Amino acid sequence: MTYLQFHLAFNLPALVVLLWLVRRRLRAVHWKWLAVLCGIVLVVTTPWDNWAVHRRIWDFDWQRTTPVEVPLGGVRWRLPLEEYAFFLIETVLVGLFTLLFLPVPGKTDAPGGTR
Repeated sequence: MTYLQFHLAFNLPALVVLLWLVRRRLRAVHWKWLAVLCGIVLVVTTPWDNWAVHRRIWDFDWQRTTPVEVPLGGVRWRLPLEEYAFFLIETVLVGLFTLLFLPVPGKTDAPGGTR
């Protein structure tokens, strides 16, 4: 199984289910916050993941991934495109899962419908 096939088999179905579950609650502000979080995640995870691969703490099967190489500081930093997708998909999954359990504004859980 390739990394892309893993995403297609496991992560994307979960993403579709969560999107369906939150479809009535999802607003533009939620997409904006998810975009901000995804930006933060990429900025934080990209350097340490590249460093870990460069130091051979872990590696990827380059025959089953799509490598992205960036020469910087005399080093060829290399991660699979699917790894970047993993960072983003997991961030969106957690964000949608959180939204699923946040209280709906204007609704109450009090007995009898009182506030």
